[in-house]
Amino acid sequence: MKKNPTTGTSMTNAFGMNRRTLLRGLGATALLAPFAQLPALQKARAAVPKRAMFVYVPDGCIPDRWHPTGSETAFTLPEMSAPLERVKQHLVFLEGLTMYAGGATHEGGIAKVLTGVSPKSLDIFLGEKLGGSTAFRSLQLGVGATFQNGSGSMSFIGEGQPVNPEDDPINAFTRVFGSAPGGGGGAEQELAQKRKKSILDSSLADLAALQKRLGKTEKEKLDVHLDSLRELERRMMGGGQTATCNLSGFNSAGFKVSPTDYYPKTYHKEENFKLMGQMQMDLATLALSCGTTNVVSLMWSHAVSPTHLLDTGVSTANHDASHYGEPSSQNAKDFVTLKRWFMEQFVYLIDKLANTPDTSGSLLDNTLVLLCSELGDSNLHDHARVPFVLAGKAGGALKTGRSLSYKGKNGGENEPHSKLLVSISNLMGVPVDSYGFTGKGTGGLSGL
Repeated sequence: MKKNPTTGTSMTNAFGMNRRTLLRGLGATALLAPFAQLPALQKARAAVPKRAMFVYVPDGCIPDRWHPTGSETAFTLPEMSAPLERVKQHLVFLEGLTMYAGGATHEGGIAKVLTGVSPKSLDIFLGEKLGGSTAFRSLQLGVGATFQNGSGSMSFIGEGQPVNPEDDPINAFTRVFGSAPGGGGGAEQELAQKRKKSILDSSLADLAALQKRLGKTEKEKLDVHLDSLRELERRMMGGGQTATCNLSGFNSAGFKVSPTDYYPKTYHKEENFKLMGQMQMDLATLALSCGTTNVVSLMWSHAVSPTHLLDTGVSTANHDASHYGEPSSQNAKDFVTLKRWFMEQFVYLIDKLANTPDTSGSLLDNTLVLLCSELGDSNLHDHARVPFVLAGKAGGALKTGRSLSYKGKNGGENEPHSKLLVSISNLMGVPVDSYGFTGKGTGGLSGL
């Protein structure tokens, strides 16, 4: 059991919670809904908020069949990334980035893809900086991301403190928007509102008391959660925006979680994988456009993915296909097909963001999306030439429709991906000079 750095006593508080139990509880509490009222887009404000989204797809790529060829603005997409052709005017392809330092293979890659080996992942960091009056500093969503996952998450609130994504879109929607999709109002909703207010009051009181017993580092972490809870309380008491978002189109397929599905859960069944992904992308779009949060991460499956993509006709699981051996092997052909499927889903997301109006322009215009994976060449389990793609204009800060290469640009070696994390933060209006690894220099990537 860890000791309090200030008192030297064990990190067990007066309420019988140790540090791990506390953080687990905070994860549930932080997802308490903003209840009946949702924040509206602020039509009269001078500056449109920037949003960030981080999208993970599993098991790397075959680099020569993924990365574009040609010039910065006149380039051709190989077969793996070819489905992105239709939306490439919204994208920036990044070749020649290596994830240095940290652990190796899948587990090391997923741990550092958003951290750059710093304690905190970029989605959490930007959520804290850009959260403002949003109900949630950041949201972590998943599509089968916690099912048979032995490799870990890409989001971290601190050293060795991962944030597990929410895989159930119905549960996520209810937590974010206060009621189940399609739910009504009336006396039942009013009673539920009172119960949530009671829980919130109790949580605030307990956490405020606990805060007095913690050391400086732990108090700083707890402050983030307390701020979010106090904002929820303010909204429940009538503060903030009073308009609501249009949520009527969510879950048009009528998906329900069966109470008899124990293992796998309904939302973890492979036949529902595509629908779960679309629902989570719809939810992410709603959360960003309604001002509920400014930062979302989405994990499709996880590193060492066991998922079978049933509608592709490929019978091999994603991770198994990623060990493709010879480029002409059947596994290689299957892996290309599977990666193309994930790119088709990414196109769905880009279209969704592009077709969602914002205060000025579209939601995509004011959002920066990072598409990432934990490996470069999946067959080699390496972290070179990792498939990174940026999407959106970040409020006009990013010029899209380009392909940029950083191969050998750092003294004959590839540029570090930690510089990409720096660039993303800077594009979002949060200036930093380093993010994690600095062994190949500081600053962002040229051209971004």
